[in-house]
Parts: sequence; C-alpha cells; structure tokens
Amino acid sequence: MRPSITVVGGANTDIVGLPASRFVFRDSIPGRVRVSSGGVGRNIAESLARLGAHVRLVTAFGDDLEAERLVAECEELGIDTSFCVRAAGVPGSRYLAVMDGAGDLAAAVSDMRALEALTPDALDPAAFAGADAVVLDTNLRPSTIARAADLAGAAPVVLDPVSTAKAGAARPILGRLAALKPNLREAEEFSHAAGAVGAAQRLVELGVQRVFVTMGSEGVWCASAKESFLLAAPPARVVNVTGAGDAFTAGVAWGAATGMSLRETSEWAAGLSALTIGSERTVSERVSMGLLRTGEGVEP
Repeated sequence: MRPSITVVGGANTDIVGLPASRFVFRDSIPGRVRVSSGGVGRNIAESLARLGAHVRLVTAFGDDLEAERLVAECEELGIDTSFCVRAAGVPGSRYLAVMDGAGDLAAAVSDMRALEALTPDALDPAAFAGADAVVLDTNLRPSTIARAADLAGAAPVVLDPVSTAKAGAARPILGRLAALKPNLREAEEFSHAAGAVGAAQRLVELGVQRVFVTMGSEGVWCASAKESFLLAAPPARVVNVTGAGDAFTAGVAWGAATGMSLRETSEWAAGLSALTIGSERTVSERVSMGLLRTGEGVEP
C-alpha cells in the first residue's frame, strides 16, 4: 500500500555543529559543520517519501536562495510542494544546533519567521483531499493548527509537539488526535501530570486515541484506551539525535495511514528512529521500506 499523507509544518535549513571531542561552553571547538535540509514537518515528509508514501507538504518557504534549494530538494524526493506558500521579503527558516560530542543536543536557535505566512486562509482544502493521514507540527500558529485539523476531515490526525514552548498551541485539538508523539517533558506539559505513565493516561482521557511518549534510551511508553506498554529502545549507533523524534513521528503517521496496531506502529516508528540517529543528517539517506523491514540499517 502506498498511502497518501499530508504534512503541515516547518521546513528550514539545518546548520549543525558536530564537535570532534567533548563540548565546552564559551569556547571554539574543532569539529565539523554540516548544512542540510530540515524542519520538523519537512523531515517527517522526507522520511515518509523515502518509505514510498505519496506526500503533500504544506509549509511557508522564505524568499531567498536557501528557500529555493529547500523546494528543489523536496521535489527531487518526490514530495508535492504545490500547496506551499511563499513569505515575501522574509529569509528562509533556519535551525542552528551544536551537538555535545556524544550525539546529543547542547544548544540550538531556530528562526521560523517565514511560517507566519502560513495563515489559516493560506491552507488549500485540496491539499487534504483523499489523505490517509494528516501530520501537524506546532511550529504553526494555533489558528492554523485548528484549521488544518478541521480540513483533515475523517483522516487520522497525528501531532508532533516540537517543544514544550510550542506544545500549548495544539492543546485545543487534543480530542481530535489519532496519535500524539511527545517526549516526556512535552507529555507532562500537555497533560499537567507527572511521569510517562501518568501523562499518557491523562492524554488518553482527554481524547487522544494513541500516545507515544519517547524517552530516548529508556524507550517509549505507548498507550491507548485499550492497552499500554513500554517499548524498549532498539540498539543503535548514536551519531546525531537531531531528527530522531521526527523519524518516530513519521513512523506513527505511516501506522495511522495503513491501519497498524499500537504495537506494530511503535515498533515500526522505533526502528525508523534508530536508523535515523545513526546518520549525521536529520533524515538518513538510507531510509527505505526494505531496509527498515529487515532491520539491517540499525547498527548496535
């Protein structure tokens, strides 16, 4: 099955510093600086396209050469960008991150001003027609999130909260969600409950059909009204965790679009995430349906 999935969210250029040794604050550290396409929504869209889905990306691109490159790369991947808008006179979105030497995030700054152009009125209903699932991220303004959820119609809606600072933008549509993929801090922010178990239970009570609370090496707490369980993190070689959560959300979206069970979805999403953190890029170029099914791309 080749599902049709609409992704509404951010697209930006990632600038990531990878120290060659231990990260030290307020110092210049030898290492590598990598520039690639990123953004939560765009990362999810790329993973889904590499798995073989028909993907429509709805975002706002800036008005510069970096934005042109983002559009070109999306189209090369087979992602439909025809429903995107342009933010006139605004630079393309950028995400600047420095890793800590062990593959985890030390600090980051994001400039997503271009996304202000993606207003509710800028959403074309045709972008949602026939979608098997709709994915939203909270880089969007709250009114745009609400409008996108309405336009999704009967399609399952999957949400990635992005960060604790932005998660509140989606609180009004919690009862509309087929799936929510927060990390532990985001889950606690959404639910006002402590711990993965308590937060997930509260979110299910609020109407979310499936909750996947990601906790890094501690695994994922998965919950629905019928069952809950801890899924252990699969073995993986950690190179860069940036994009791991986006990959997991892509797996959740695939599961929602193709009718996978809670456990099937969590295992599929965890495998995709593990494959991704083994790459310097925010989306591994090795992602494919065949590689994910065999598990050969995940290195211990």
